[in-house]
Amino acid sequence: MHKDLGTVHDCTEHPDQCDYDINYKDGYSSMGVLLTDKFSLPMRNDRPNLAFGCGYDQQGEKEELEVDGILGIGRGTGDLVSQLKQQGLITENVVGHCLSSHGGGYLFFGGDVPSTGVTWLPMVQEYTIYYSPGKVTWNLDVLLKYELSKTPRVAVFDSGSAYSYVHKDTYELLIQAVDVTLQDSTLQKVPDDPELTQCWRYNQPIQSVDDVKHEFEPLELTFTHGASQVTLDIPPENYIVVTERGNVCLGIHNGSEHGMGELNIIGDITMQNHLVVYDNERARIGWVRASCDIMPGSAPIIASRL
Repeated sequence: MHKDLGTVHDCTEHPDQCDYDINYKDGYSSMGVLLTDKFSLPMRNDRPNLAFGCGYDQQGEKEELEVDGILGIGRGTGDLVSQLKQQGLITENVVGHCLSSHGGGYLFFGGDVPSTGVTWLPMVQEYTIYYSPGKVTWNLDVLLKYELSKTPRVAVFDSGSAYSYVHKDTYELLIQAVDVTLQDSTLQKVPDDPELTQCWRYNQPIQSVDDVKHEFEPLELTFTHGASQVTLDIPPENYIVVTERGNVCLGIHNGSEHGMGELNIIGDITMQNHLVVYDNERARIGWVRASCDIMPGSAPIIASRL
């Protein structure tokens, strides 16, 4: 496992124990022990041995993490999907997920890559630890012609981040643009919500995103590859959330305040209602608008509801 992770240690202090310590870009970290155990997988009769981390110390920007664990499906050779392929349980190192805005969705490993309707971009090879299709600009220009990114910056698709993160320059322009779109609305800005920082509300608490999404404009991500450009449309429900206090808040953070540097992190909220495919065999990322409430009938080798 150390070799797969690109490190070699003697483990002289505890030779019978292999520890790990991982820090994530969004401020979360996990410390624990690497183990191997037999796993029961959907649509499989055998129980393969797989290595995984058992965390005993999880830290984050909140006192309590809102997840039970982190599933490693990155580009390294020690992740779960690579292990499945090494044991012949899947034929291709392909990962896909479809996250529903109503909660849930599905996840699949291996199997046939969708052949129609998918927008594909090659992964940038210099960012070998990230799922990155290269540089992106953000725009809110359907009605207002707002260009939110003066400088294209590297984008990373990260299913481990609940929210999205942009460079401070883009974030500041985004706040200005949203304020302009809401200037004739009855939504009023409120002080920081315990969950998020940029929030609004009506006189009464908001019940759901569906009740307020008409107040906001779609965003657009533009990826440049050579002489061609590819866009990812982001409807309001893919960047706003309703909190427990009944406020509507931006689900996009200032990445510069969270140690993201120049990276733009495209998190789960922005990927909702899209089938997103990470094709490691062909080094490409693809997406297509989809209903994530229903798993396709022709399921790949290993698939599971979320």
